[in-house]
Amino acid sequence: MKIYFDMNIYNRVFDDQTQMRIRFESMAIDILFELVEKGDYELVWSFILEYENNRNFFIERKPYIRQISTLCKETIKPDDEIKLIAKEIVKGSNTKDKDALHLASAVYSDCDYFITCDDKFIRTVEKNRDSLKDTIGSIKLYNPVDFLRKEMDINVIE
Repeated sequence: MKIYFDMNIYNRVFDDQTQMRIRFESMAIDILFELVEKGDYELVWSFILEYENNRNFFIERKPYIRQISTLCKETIKPDDEIKLIAKEIVKGSNTKDKDALHLASAVYSDCDYFITCDDKFIRTVEKNRDSLKDTIGSIKLYNPVDFLRKEMDINVIE
């Protein structure tokens, strides 16, 4: 199964780990990367992830993210179809352009899952799922903790 991580997944380890939610998400992300390393999931990288990492003003994060991106089995290059998918996502849900490009890249690559720490983005897409169904298909959007709890049946939080 193919999985796409939003850029906030790659950056989460650098966030304030004294916040309980961030710590739980970081733990879940560690588990997800282990599952990718074991071959349970095929991780996808994209041109928009590369763009965001290159523009990351926290320069100490760039090499870490570049290194961990080597786990990706596929890299999505810019394509006119991705732009069209992204435009449809924005039109159908009023999401931000960059968020739409991430999701469009995942859809273009036939990913099964899109993992993000952006709850607002997940809610926006899910609220508009009916109008987006022809555009995004059956891809599932999850927060990393919810992914483990619902898809993997791993009880991270009791």
